[in-house]
Amino acid sequence: MRRRILSLLLVIFSPISAFSQDIEVSYNQIDAEIQRMAINFLKLRPMQGFDYKKMSISRAYFWQGRMADYLGIKFGPVVGYKTGGHNAGPSFVTFPKDGIRGLLLEDMLKPNNFKVELGATKRGFLEADFAFRVKDGSINEANNEIQLLAGLDAIIPFAEIPDPYYESGTRSVNGTIVSNMGSRFSIMGAPLFIEPTELWIKKINNFTFAVHDEHNNLIEEGKINGWYKPLEVVKWLRDHLLSSGIRLKAGDILSLGNIGIIRQLHPDSPRGPAYQSNSFTLSYYGLSDQPVNVTIMIDRS
Repeated sequence: MRRRILSLLLVIFSPISAFSQDIEVSYNQIDAEIQRMAINFLKLRPMQGFDYKKMSISRAYFWQGRMADYLGIKFGPVVGYKTGGHNAGPSFVTFPKDGIRGLLLEDMLKPNNFKVELGATKRGFLEADFAFRVKDGSINEANNEIQLLAGLDAIIPFAEIPDPYYESGTRSVNGTIVSNMGSRFSIMGAPLFIEPTELWIKKINNFTFAVHDEHNNLIEEGKINGWYKPLEVVKWLRDHLLSSGIRLKAGDILSLGNIGIIRQLHPDSPRGPAYQSNSFTLSYYGLSDQPVNVTIMIDRS
């Protein structure tokens, strides 16, 4: 509640330019559109486009918070944050150029070996990610990698099932922000505790990863070096939240986004052929003596 009040105060006292399109379209009209978007998402119907190109990015994040209020009726409160668009190469066309921020709601987070039914998503795909857990509020003032690590207490093996289901041709940058990137499920493995040392910085910047199926067949592998630097992304996300008056607190989950292995669940979706295996196990190597894992199970019944 305190975070929502702070965000609302920032919007109220923001420059008039942040309201350029809200002057023509009333708060109630936009709020009704957000509510319809949330209902469609919850009912597995395509979300309508949010066609407010003149609206500022900061204002779109305000409406993302309103979307979370409606989604929270089913998924519960905000328990973390996610980001995307920091990987090497061109960013997704409906992400802001410097990256995008989203919200993780309590019941979106699922335990290791979570079994997803194919009918539980419409455009769902399996995505290998990487996450940290916040140790305490010192992270809000951290200025370097050691200080950032001191504000974190664990690495979380993390895989996601986004469900970006929109009416054809209607998706936009502001619409992707407001719809919370179509986030539906995130799956977490057991935490790996970390320490604020140069050794840990080296491990975090150089670990490798792979995805295997239920028969231990290699699906794909990669390395974090050259993809993104995790602690740089943490700082970006922390700063982005602070710009909206949101301070991180102990226990918050920070998902840093895609690390390059994505597989489509549905045959009629736009990201290639459907994944045929019955599990998707993401492993990190080089962070501890044993691989650190998280598994998504696929229910095809």
